[in-house]
Amino acid sequence: MTLTCDDCQAQIKGRLFGLLKATPSTCTNCPRNLCTECAGNQALIPFKKGEDPPPIAKESIQSYCKECFQNTSVLDYSKAYDIVEPENGVNAKTMTLIWVHGGGSSRIMFARHAPLFANKNYRSILIDLPGHGTLVDSTTLTLDECTNTVKCILEKENCDPLRTIYIGASFGAYTGFHVLGHLKDKFAGAVMMDCGQNVGPDCSLKARLGLWMLRKMASSMSNQSLMNAMIPAVKKSKADFHLVETCYAAGMFFQQGKAQCDCLHAVRPAAIIPELEFPILFFNGSEDHRDSENVWLSHCNDKRSSLHVYPGGDHFFCHDSRFVDDMMGRIAQFIETLRS
Repeated sequence: MTLTCDDCQAQIKGRLFGLLKATPSTCTNCPRNLCTECAGNQALIPFKKGEDPPPIAKESIQSYCKECFQNTSVLDYSKAYDIVEPENGVNAKTMTLIWVHGGGSSRIMFARHAPLFANKNYRSILIDLPGHGTLVDSTTLTLDECTNTVKCILEKENCDPLRTIYIGASFGAYTGFHVLGHLKDKFAGAVMMDCGQNVGPDCSLKARLGLWMLRKMASSMSNQSLMNAMIPAVKKSKADFHLVETCYAAGMFFQQGKAQCDCLHAVRPAAIIPELEFPILFFNGSEDHRDSENVWLSHCNDKRSSLHVYPGGDHFFCHDSRFVDDMMGRIAQFIETLRS
């Protein structure tokens, strides 16, 4: 008997070179047949709105067909970005914060952070990067596409350049340098988190090896396997501020890993930062990879720029309740210096 994957139409082979009956993977919500590639690349920790996140365990990681994946994810697939309005509504002095997530994640990553600014007359726009979240199938992940995605949202939402702040974490911060370099007249400032290591063309051997490993893993392992590999690291982290709920419940898009590495290795922050005339607020965790944070700070033209490193913080520090309140407070103070 020959079976076909309902997603990609590839033939599903049985065990022992197809001599035995095919045993395809199926999602938990329907009897659709999935080939190994499709099953492995539709992995997420199931989580419904209003419920507590499940325990982080290997048995929690499941695979779904695309339709069921989108139904199970907490993301609203009818739109590519979310807007959190200030409590008193939008006016001429409203500051707009563009939140940009890390690699493999989606706009849900900062879903718990943005509302904390709603009572400060700040509007937050949480976006999906190309190849992530709702854009996983419609947009190719490149630095130029990241720029185009941000540009389109700024134009559609009529963002005032004098009152718009870029906030990026990890991959969202590294690509953010490229975005800001091309849209320097669209922002009044930027907040860059988890980006203390140079991974560009002139990076260290250690950084090159790290990128090589990430690219290798992304090209040889399924999303499900990569999710399983990440669980031990997540369990070791002290990050507890809705980390599972906001970073994993929507699903992880590791199939963008190779393109992500290509983007990271192409960005030259040291060449871009001197061209920016607005201040940058840098945040890093002391336990994360950091070899260029002070160099990049020194390249900032605006002397309101600053760097803060959280002792004991790792790559998930922005989801660590030990630091969240302080980080939010520092961001608010930074924004107030830019309000005009």
